[in-house]
Amino acid sequence: MPTNYVLVDFENVQPDLSLLANSAYRVKVFFGARQQEGRVPFKLLDAMLALAGNVEPVKVMRSGSNAVDMHIAYYVGRLVEKEPAAVIHIISGDRDFDPLVEYLRAHGVNCKRAKSISEIAKQAEIAKQAQVKARSVPVSRQAKGAPPVKKPHSDKLAPIIKQLHSLSGKPATRRKLAQVIAIYFRHHGGALTESAIEQVIDELIHLKYVSQSGTKVNYHLS
Repeated sequence: MPTNYVLVDFENVQPDLSLLANSAYRVKVFFGARQQEGRVPFKLLDAMLALAGNVEPVKVMRSGSNAVDMHIAYYVGRLVEKEPAAVIHIISGDRDFDPLVEYLRAHGVNCKRAKSISEIAKQAEIAKQAQVKARSVPVSRQAKGAPPVKKPHSDKLAPIIKQLHSLSGKPATRRKLAQVIAIYFRHHGGALTESAIEQVIDELIHLKYVSQSGTKVNYHLS
């Protein structure tokens, strides 16, 4: 399963990091040079302690226009090179990140920007519940060579699963799968936002109807 990285532009936004406590998300908090001179709020310190080994503070030593942004962009590049299948969440209210995010997504990288981590926290909880359910499945049903055990899906997923099942030439990459989902909902009930489409794909993966390796996707619909 791909690693989720959360890169926080703490100079721009100060999200509640405790929402990701006890999750597998890897968090990097980027502090601007001026922020390092003040006292650390206890709430932030407490949240970072709750994240234990999954959090890393990154100090930007010099101030300047977009100094923190440039450091975050550099780390994104390193992560993409090291783990092409990683899911990267940039937490910032700065829209200057959007062209970078669009470029990466166009090249098959699962990267997104958000102003808060509330949606990420919801996804973390969904993943945690899915793992708990998977562990509760009898061993006999998880025998080596057996197909992935699928879990009940929502009414929203049912039509797209049916649509994918009917396709003889299924989309081979996550980006093309997103395009298929976008086109389907545009003609059946109304267009979805890019974020909503990504959540549909994430749920398909969590429920084991789809698996992802790098930018490629495989299907387990039958």
